[in-house]
Amino acid sequence: MVAKYGSINHNVEEKDNDNSDNEENASENCTRRAALFNYNYVLGVILSIISGILFTANNFIINQFQVVVSDAVLVRCIIQISLYTIIIYSSSDRFLPHDCNKKLFMLSQALAGAINFVTSLASVSFMPVPDALCIIFTCPVVTMVLSVIILGDKLNILKCVSGILLLLGVVLVCQPPFLFYNLQDDSLQTLHDDLYYVGVLLAVTACCTGGLKNVLVAKCEGVSTANLVNWSAIFGLVIAVSYSQLQSDSRILSADITRISWSDWFILIGLAVSGLLAFTAGTKALKLISPNVVSSLRAMELVLAFGVQSLITWESPDTLSCIGGGLVLGGVLLLTFQDRIFDVLRLCQLNRDKGLDEYSRLSEE
Repeated sequence: MVAKYGSINHNVEEKDNDNSDNEENASENCTRRAALFNYNYVLGVILSIISGILFTANNFIINQFQVVVSDAVLVRCIIQISLYTIIIYSSSDRFLPHDCNKKLFMLSQALAGAINFVTSLASVSFMPVPDALCIIFTCPVVTMVLSVIILGDKLNILKCVSGILLLLGVVLVCQPPFLFYNLQDDSLQTLHDDLYYVGVLLAVTACCTGGLKNVLVAKCEGVSTANLVNWSAIFGLVIAVSYSQLQSDSRILSADITRISWSDWFILIGLAVSGLLAFTAGTKALKLISPNVVSSLRAMELVLAFGVQSLITWESPDTLSCIGGGLVLGGVLLLTFQDRIFDVLRLCQLNRDKGLDEYSRLSEE
């Protein structure tokens, strides 16, 4: 009997030790996952910011040097396809995933990304840059709506408020003529022609496809960044070839290719490399953090562009633009740290409930 009870006690001790080990392992796993989440979140935010800075630099170079959009897209897509095809082949990755749903989502995001890139640059050719950016940078609102429909995300009060702040901010920064029309100006602004509304259509297309691409990338789980970027370039090359036939000053796909100077080639290749880095960083960021956060951080590109423009022109920003920049930053920060804000609010509510319970207990005593 003693031996029997002793064996029972031994088994109980072993079970207690196993439970203790399991709890320690679970705690370590939770700590490891939390550290990995924080690392991925920080890395995703950094990549989003880098992507915005590079895209801003590209926009100013295209604007200052009057670069032909179709030529810039062609050079970038050719370099992008060549580089990422080598990367995919050397890593033994598949050009298309086996799963039909992943294949559909990957090709859909590639087409949306290509249309977004081309139309974003082309819209500036038909309308003023501030007007185009004002439309394009409402993308976070589109992303929020599509995230609810496709990803099943839930809207909350902070997302709604941040969306309103972003919309108001970009409008005040850009101050589009169709909203801020100066009726007291005797000269009045030139009436918009048909080409202006072509630019509006392109900018709206860029806004919608940008939001769609952000959400579709989040559905491409298990698909490498190299594949996502490569297929976007393939679709972009097809669009660029078609667009170059409509743009009379395009020179790469014409007999005028021999007249392109070395300095122009240097600008085109530099734009291609920096644009490729920006696009890759943005795509990788979408796989690390929420598409809502990525699209909102990209909105900071508008504030950065406004600051650079002020340095170039040596003109101080007006009051409305400063207020708009503050609203954009407020919307970005509110959306970026919404989880932390809710955690703080929950913690305050718990402390308040505990305080009330303690007060009730003391009152009863």
